[in-house]
Amino acid sequence: MKKIIVLAFLLISVTVFSQTQPKEDSKDQKVSTTDTQKPIQTDVAAEFPGGMDALRRHISSQFDSSKINDSGVFKSVTKFLIHTDGSMSSISTTGNNPAMNKEMTRVIKAIKNKWKPATRDGQPVETWYTIPMTINI
Repeated sequence: MKKIIVLAFLLISVTVFSQTQPKEDSKDQKVSTTDTQKPIQTDVAAEFPGGMDALRRHISSQFDSSKINDSGVFKSVTKFLIHTDGSMSSISTTGNNPAMNKEMTRVIKAIKNKWKPATRDGQPVETWYTIPMTINI
């Protein structure tokens, strides 16, 4: 009887905690969100000059893992606002290691290139960009 109850509990919890795919609109739109604002619909997402590979290269070349004195797996999420002129502001990093958060913020602030801003209906719009980061030291 206990096994049946545990099995039923597991099946119900999978259903309750499962993620659902958002319904696709007929347009291929990207959505950018913030914790305090409604989602911003964009036709074209913001892009780092040279694309995602160039952004990864920049982060890996600038990130100094020696500033993290602990060992283990550390995760952080860096969010920042990309303005219509391609500049960045409101950079913030959250994660499970303060030293890593500080280093990620420093690396993102060191970006001197202007981004290609997101567009909606052909017009540049401000949008939030999020970079998740995991490192194993």
